[in-house]
Amino acid sequence: MDVKALLQLQLNGSFNLLTEVLEDMTDEEWRLRPFAGSNLVGFTVWHCARTIDWAVNCVLRRSPELVDLAEWRDVKVAEAAFGAGASREGADRVARDVPRTRVLEYVNAVRAEALSWFAAAPPEELSGPIDLRASHADKAEYMTPAVWAALEDLDGIPKWQFLARPCVSHIRVHYGEVTSQLEAVRAAAPA
Repeated sequence: MDVKALLQLQLNGSFNLLTEVLEDMTDEEWRLRPFAGSNLVGFTVWHCARTIDWAVNCVLRRSPELVDLAEWRDVKVAEAAFGAGASREGADRVARDVPRTRVLEYVNAVRAEALSWFAAAPPEELSGPIDLRASHADKAEYMTPAVWAALEDLDGIPKWQFLARPCVSHIRVHYGEVTSQLEAVRAAAPA
């Protein structure tokens, strides 16, 4: 079995799911808190896109994330990092300040960058262990206690597994969360 081809299919699937949910929701739903205590829907979707950018570019490639480039700085919300360990205020700021349509453009840009890198990466590049401390050396905001607590179980795992967890399974968990929240809200809306 070609593990790299399987991971590439799954990574592309993550982008497809994000694109689907972004295109299907309204701007009002983007800023919606489905129930008390939940995150705004837009934060969760933004977090998925930011997670892939972080995982592929910062961790696997040890390159700048797209949000660190001038073209995408408006997608970056400093107090939310890439979503892990974000405060309620930081998470809410994402959905209020970063437009849904801008995140859709960002998802498409991250997709192009990530899939291009992945297609060119030799299979052995996915075999070594992840070193989050080294990849975060220039990103103090990713080493705060709240962020590290969300990430520390990923440190040291094989790169192929790292790609599969944050960029594939994590995205699908949040996709299910967001789509079920939107379905419930839409079903409860007055006709």
